[in-house]
Amino acid sequence: MNMRDSAALVELEIDAIAAGGDGVGRDSEGRVVFVPLTAPGDVISAVIIKSKRRWAKGILRDVLTSSKQRTEAPCPIYGVCGGCRLQHLTEAQQTEAKRRIVKDSLHRIGGIQCEVAAPIRAGSVLGYRNRIALTARNSAVGYRGLHDPRAIIPTSDCLLAEAPIRAAVGVLASGEGLPTGGELRVTIRASVSGRIALLVEGGTEPGIPGDIADRLDGLESYWWCDEAGSMQLLEGSATLHETWQGLEYELPPNVFLQGNREVSAAMDAWLDDRLGSPAGRAIVDLYAGVGARAIRWALMGGNVTTCEEDVAACGACTEAARIAGAQLRVVQGRVENQLPILAGAHVVIVNPPRTGLGTSVRDALVSAPVSCLVYISCDPATLARDLKVLAGTYDVLEVQPFDAFPQTAHIETIVWMDGTGSEHSG
Repeated sequence: MNMRDSAALVELEIDAIAAGGDGVGRDSEGRVVFVPLTAPGDVISAVIIKSKRRWAKGILRDVLTSSKQRTEAPCPIYGVCGGCRLQHLTEAQQTEAKRRIVKDSLHRIGGIQCEVAAPIRAGSVLGYRNRIALTARNSAVGYRGLHDPRAIIPTSDCLLAEAPIRAAVGVLASGEGLPTGGELRVTIRASVSGRIALLVEGGTEPGIPGDIADRLDGLESYWWCDEAGSMQLLEGSATLHETWQGLEYELPPNVFLQGNREVSAAMDAWLDDRLGSPAGRAIVDLYAGVGARAIRWALMGGNVTTCEEDVAACGACTEAARIAGAQLRVVQGRVENQLPILAGAHVVIVNPPRTGLGTSVRDALVSAPVSCLVYISCDPATLARDLKVLAGTYDVLEVQPFDAFPQTAHIETIVWMDGTGSEHSG
């Protein structure tokens, strides 16, 4: 459809924010229309760029009547850059939109009607990210475009990132010294002390790593993974030293760690409050990552077992536990292949990737229920899909979202479930 065709222009009122961050309204025929950069209460005109029988996708042309939920975005490239989706919304509307996304997903996908608490925020809504990933191509370094994901929107700053990362983005913005020979993924991580780890993936030649090291203050570790998958340490140490919630870590370049320190601490405080003393309780932490939560609970007397597929994350967990003097069992492998470790557990924590739980994991939790099941999710849709199965066995006691990613449409959610009502629970 030609975007300039007047027949492709629609006017509509935006009613809500959908998962992913688009505003949602209905055209004159009742068809759902998704339009980015809009706010509930806006009356807008939009150009339809994709049309289906029941829904359409549009690009904002004009705001005819501005919503009270709209505000001025602080970033100069917002609306072009695809890194953020909600900077144009007030802080209150951002959290309410995310609460509704979680609630609607649970109802629409999972068939679950329950209260969803207001998302918890902690710390600043800008300057909070300890890790970002950019794309580099043909000397352009930035985020992918909002309307064209193939485009790279050059940037010399990112308002979401912690100050050391913002400085690093400025240094790397020209692309000078970076590996060459193809598109690159550039991941920048900052420690609490402001030291930098750089991981560049892609390309065929290493560039000039010494030049990067000379210009990038605080660089502690610089790794390159070429397009064939071979990892090379180009500059500095093999790991980044990090203090995370009182624990000392040596982090390899590509292990997962929560991107928002303050919200991560708030999530663990919420869990601690619900769990009470872990002393003497058998706790299994699935998809445990570097195991910070598990180590803390082991130090408080819990009988803790972790399971994590990533070898490097398991190594980091084991070393951090040794330094802290914690005794716990670290199992490396796919959760689906390690389900016998659930035997005898009182509490099970699941924190799967965006794809959610595997079928065998859901089945195991249903066939042998535990007293307490905690689901930590980064995707409301897969959370709802999994709860549709689990809720037949477990009572959903609390659904608490956490706004770990202000200005974006992403949301973390913790669901606290009780399995003691099942005749099979331990």
